[in-house]
Amino acid sequence: MSRPPGTPARGARTAPAARHPAGAPGAVAEAVRAALAEDPPQADAVDRVHLARLGGTAVVTLAEPGSHNALTLGSWRRLEEVFTRLAGDRELRAVVVRGAGDRAFAAGADIKEFPHTRLTAADATEYNESIARALRAVERLPVPVVAAVRGLAVGGGCELAAACDVRIATESARFGIPVGRLGVILGYTETTALARTIGPAALKYLLFSGDLVDAGTALGLGLAQRVVPDAEFEEAVAAFVAGVHRQSAVTMRAAKLVTGMHGRPLTAADSELLSRLTVEAYEGDDLKEGVAAFRERRPADFGRARTPGAACAPHTPTQP
Repeated sequence: MSRPPGTPARGARTAPAARHPAGAPGAVAEAVRAALAEDPPQADAVDRVHLARLGGTAVVTLAEPGSHNALTLGSWRRLEEVFTRLAGDRELRAVVVRGAGDRAFAAGADIKEFPHTRLTAADATEYNESIARALRAVERLPVPVVAAVRGLAVGGGCELAAACDVRIATESARFGIPVGRLGVILGYTETTALARTIGPAALKYLLFSGDLVDAGTALGLGLAQRVVPDAEFEEAVAAFVAGVHRQSAVTMRAAKLVTGMHGRPLTAADSELLSRLTVEAYEGDDLKEGVAAFRERRPADFGRARTPGAACAPHTPTQP
């Protein structure tokens, strides 16, 4: 049963009043925990997608719990728009993608609109391109993107989760891509995102079987990086995001960009970016602060060490 807007998630704890300076990891954790414990008003969502900013963190909510957060063509276009805009935000440190309600991250496409959007080859091509553009926008965002998966992550929901960098799931989560039951085909970009995450053989198993796998199986496949009891979900996601904020923004952005280069030949743009990252890391303030903190046996405070947003600029990776 989904919860109405503004009501706490089942078993969720209400976040206490802020006890930390704004932007401190403790304040980040409290803000994320509170955001995950409530659903945004559906009236504030655009094409079933809601964006909230919590300082250096953005929370993107798939906001149609009555239909298990099914994604429309407009939803995919909105996701592309949201992530493209976020890519230009120099103070952004992390993004959380989650589903409203208790039953689903996203249960795939809204099949009710298929007669108007996906029943001809031309329409299907445009639909698949809209999905591809949204997933590429998620993958290209130069900061960590965390999929907070409670309940169903099926079809397009599973594809969206795979495009994120890290997936934290509840024990009740279920993953799958039963496209064979509809007769649609998986596009190249979705296939690439999934195969890069779980490997071609595991992806073929999900596609050929049409099975929904439980969170433990997803963990074994690499489709989830952490599985937690439902009652600990908000806390686990909030702690992970706060951990990202504790670390150097330069390091976090470089980690995502360089890891994204794995498995393909480096381009001239890649080589130029690697050189720029080396200069920013080894001649920047974060390294000085990190070394000083180690020598002084104290936690590093990277926020005071540099001007916000000094990390490397967004980079558009070459698609394999």
